[in-house]
Amino acid sequence: MKNRNLLESFKNAFQGVWHTLVNEKNMKIHLAAAAMVIIVALWLGVSKIEMTVLCVTIAMVICFELINTAMEVMVNIIVDVYHPKAKIIKDVSAGAVFVSALFSIAVGVIILGDKLLIRLQSLYGLLK
Repeated sequence: MKNRNLLESFKNAFQGVWHTLVNEKNMKIHLAAAAMVIIVALWLGVSKIEMTVLCVTIAMVICFELINTAMEVMVNIIVDVYHPKAKIIKDVSAGAVFVSALFSIAVGVIILGDKLLIRLQSLYGLLK
């Protein structure tokens, strides 16, 4: 199972991300939200530091979703029937994604909130 070279390592990593994107509804939601945040941030002209914080926050949520998917698959391999401890593992893993997503929303509101309100107010003023 060891990768023979760097290219194979990247290929396997990409396959893991692709598997999660294709099979996990929440990953699709996270990526759609991430795309919207980046588009809005570019439209609002956020600073490089603000964009960096947004990108790191997005990466955090996506990484937790990848880890959550891996944990669920691993638990399903090990335990093929319902077990309360397997449920705890899955719930805690999902909780990590949930907490990271909540904090990413907070970061987005802190960075984009005022700028977005000002931009929308100026657009609304132009439309009067």
